[in-house]
Amino acid sequence: MGKFGSRSIALRPHLNITSQKHQAITKYWTGPFRFFDLPPELRDHIIRLLLFDLGAIGRYPTRLFLTCRRIYAEAASIFYDEVFLENINPKGTPDPFLTNSLTWFAPRQYVRNLRIKFDIKDQIHLFGEFYGTALNEMAEEGNLQRLQLEIENCFPSCEFWGYEDDLSTYGNILVPGGRGKGTVISGPLFITRTPFQSFLKFLDDSQIPKITLLVDARDHAKFWCPFHRVHSRGRKCDGQWKGGARLLRISCSNLVKALRGARAMGPVDDC
Repeated sequence: MGKFGSRSIALRPHLNITSQKHQAITKYWTGPFRFFDLPPELRDHIIRLLLFDLGAIGRYPTRLFLTCRRIYAEAASIFYDEVFLENINPKGTPDPFLTNSLTWFAPRQYVRNLRIKFDIKDQIHLFGEFYGTALNEMAEEGNLQRLQLEIENCFPSCEFWGYEDDLSTYGNILVPGGRGKGTVISGPLFITRTPFQSFLKFLDDSQIPKITLLVDARDHAKFWCPFHRVHSRGRKCDGQWKGGARLLRISCSNLVKALRGARAMGPVDDC
């Protein structure tokens, strides 16, 4: 008796060794949950689950934005961190996402990375009339850090448009040069017009930390060759782009330096 494995030990009644202290630990907390006492990284993770995991909050994750102003700001910074705008509005109409007032609840205030795809013929004027001011506001008063601009259509030409207009007409152009002198080149007159010059002004004066300009690589030899970035392997293009990408990255500084202030002069030639 009393030895390990003996009948007396085997038949001892079950002892309740759970203390009152242990029982208290198993009770659930019924008080308020102080969400903002959590570290920012943990709050970020929770909000991402609520916004992008449909199973976490049901069919309407946007209800989170109606909670309070502080949660709206944190959720909007995640939800609108990266935005892509493809201008499909009628000719000459700005996208309302960029033109609404920059209030604390305006979505564009929380955009960190913005990508805009636009038509050079019908929409480039928007940067001088609307977008320039709006985008600089987003950088100075909001979260905007990176802007990627994509010119989607081919370079204007008589063959492309099917008719001759101000955008596809070529002529003599005086471009800026050192010591107050300029250089006369033959080029499309649209680069001397207000819409294109306003676009260059925006690129030059912008407060956005990083701007990337991409164009259709098929237009390399037609216009963009002097302004694109050097090939990653140092290859010289010699008028024929060696890269395989569909889009060609343009050096904004080279473009602005070469063409800002360009003006038409002399007789106009057919394209």
